[in-house]
Amino acid sequence: MKNSVPKPKPAGFRLWASLATLGLACSAAVAQPVQTVSATAPLANNAAQAIDLSRAWRLMLLNDHTYQAAISEQAAAQTERSQGRAGLLPQVQAGYSRSKITGTSSQPNFLGRRVSSDLDYDSSNTYVQLRQPLLNYGRYAYYQRGNALAQQGVAVFSVKRQEAGLRLASAYFNVLLAHDDVVLRQSLAASLEGRAKAFEAQYRQSEGTRIDAQETRARLAVARADEIDAQDYLVVASRELQALLSLPPQHIAALRADFPLPPLMPPSLDEWLSRARVNNASVLAAQEAVNVAEAEVDQAASRYLPTMDLVASYGKANSENLSSLSQRSNSFTVGIQVNIPIFTGGYTTASVARARHDRSRLQFELSAALERTLAEVTRQYTNVSGGAERIKALQSAVESGRISLESANKGFALGAWSNLDVLRAEDNLYQAKYELAKAKLEYLQSRLSLAAAAGDLNSGPFDEINDIYLGSVISLNGVSH
Repeated sequence: MKNSVPKPKPAGFRLWASLATLGLACSAAVAQPVQTVSATAPLANNAAQAIDLSRAWRLMLLNDHTYQAAISEQAAAQTERSQGRAGLLPQVQAGYSRSKITGTSSQPNFLGRRVSSDLDYDSSNTYVQLRQPLLNYGRYAYYQRGNALAQQGVAVFSVKRQEAGLRLASAYFNVLLAHDDVVLRQSLAASLEGRAKAFEAQYRQSEGTRIDAQETRARLAVARADEIDAQDYLVVASRELQALLSLPPQHIAALRADFPLPPLMPPSLDEWLSRARVNNASVLAAQEAVNVAEAEVDQAASRYLPTMDLVASYGKANSENLSSLSQRSNSFTVGIQVNIPIFTGGYTTASVARARHDRSRLQFELSAALERTLAEVTRQYTNVSGGAERIKALQSAVESGRISLESANKGFALGAWSNLDVLRAEDNLYQAKYELAKAKLEYLQSRLSLAAAAGDLNSGPFDEINDIYLGSVISLNGVSH
């Protein structure tokens, strides 16, 4: 009995089958979930050492040099209150002098003749004096200025604390975006590599064209160059985060797969604007600067007014002068000293004018700070509300990109689409994924910026974002610091 040998399939059929398999493989490679640069660290093993947003916030408060400088600046400003109060309290000072006197003294005797005598004696003088302001508006204005400067120091520190929080959020989210970009580019490069190898294998078997292989290799070279750029940016972003934390971030918490979009609380823009008018750190700092200027105007104008001080002193002298030679004296005096300014050459008038102009400048700056704040609140409010809609649109774009790539691969296998159409569909899918990741992080950044503009950026918003949006731990061990 003869063995039946199956007839070989036609070359065209083999080409169609290989291209169909290739298209499905490439679709799966590009559409696969985002992986980490190195292997994703198991959450159970790395949770203790991983840095999430809440822990990063607290590390930054302890280690960021700019924030520590702000703490020192605030502490220095608080001393202004004590300096101002000191001007209202008694001023006590003491002095001691001792001299050696030598020379000649000449004076007439009872006959009218001048008689000379040698001098050689020690003279000493000791005193203690107390001065207490009784009526001194300048000292009181200086005290008020010290209080205003201390309050301004608190407000300026609040501004720098808000700025530090936004810098931390930006650095943290930049690392996450750079990491996602690297992973997406690696996935795209892997897909193009497999596609190029398949084309080259088909060309060697005379089942494909060299043009398709060359087109894919050219796009692969560009993808690898982009991957190098993304790796470099990830290194820089990680180093910027390390500068804030004072330790290299090896494992950090990334976004969860689900991304809820809860409504803002409070939901109304007017309520956010009202909170910003009252609590915004920059507005409060500008208001305190106006208060300082008010105190400086009062201090300058106080030079027109008389002053009255209580002065008490105790002195002890020994041979203080020739008339008291070889005599010791103790004295105690108490009195009121009044000073009345009459003419200062125009200095006081010029000083008051300068202080008033400076106050006027700071009042305008306060108005400008308020307007900037209201504009910033409006911008971040619309970024949050519009960002939620943009995320939904980009999620649809990613899904459409996956379907488009699958259709392009099937169309290429049937000869209806070209290889360039497939490459373009892959690029579109990558871009949609990248824009989606970027939009999510910008949405979170806008929520924190809105809280800062309203004067509410503290541990609460960081903990809230950390608990709702961050979960899986990614490894950055492959990133050079």
